[in-house]
Amino acid sequence: MPLDIFPPTTVEQYNLMEHTHNGFVYLEIRKAIYGLPQAGILANKLLRQRLRPAGYYEVAHTPSLWKHTTRHIQFTLTVDNFGVKYVGKDNADHLIAALRKHYEVEEDWKGSLYCGITLNWNYAQGHVDISMPGYVNKLLARFDHKPPARPQNSPHAAPPRLFGKEAQTPLDHDPEPILPPDRIKRIQQIIGTIMYYTRAVDLTTLIALSSIAAEQTKATENMEKRVAQLLDYLHTHKDATI
Repeated sequence: MPLDIFPPTTVEQYNLMEHTHNGFVYLEIRKAIYGLPQAGILANKLLRQRLRPAGYYEVAHTPSLWKHTTRHIQFTLTVDNFGVKYVGKDNADHLIAALRKHYEVEEDWKGSLYCGITLNWNYAQGHVDISMPGYVNKLLARFDHKPPARPQNSPHAAPPRLFGKEAQTPLDHDPEPILPPDRIKRIQQIIGTIMYYTRAVDLTTLIALSSIAAEQTKATENMEKRVAQLLDYLHTHKDATI
């Protein structure tokens, strides 16, 4: 049951405190500043303070996991999305009431979307399917990647066959010249876009993506070919499901 918490959205909601020192005037902002690096930890500390009286606490050694001291309820928190697991609707209502004292809340009782991941619940058979439908199509369109001439069933090229002592010999360094900055940046953008999809629902691309990411700052034309093969593989096997 994801819940969305919305912080203040207008400048008028900021509480400004004026201070003077040595002829200078200082303004202290007592509410949200968007883009502030410390915003996340400050919001988390405030949430702890506000939920503590209701009996909720963050688990010590599991970041983003929260529980209640006595109620059968726990939730994970990612930015402003709450994924809630509960036994008995009264426990879920208790959490919503505690949050509404301080925040505006939206409810999704189907729990069908969390952090961009689609969840297809099958309670009768006791399992859930997670996927990110449409993500690969948007990725391919963003980087203008054309469909492969034939299906690509491997995310990376197979290593050369070596036997005996040769199997222990490190592979030669890529002799191709390093790409210009704009082409390197494109590779880095592709890596960043695929990374979340890979970690969330398609582990089959993890090895290929990790090897490319390890060398992205010194990308060559050979690496561009490796990236193209990975994109061909994603085009062939879209919408992975776990």
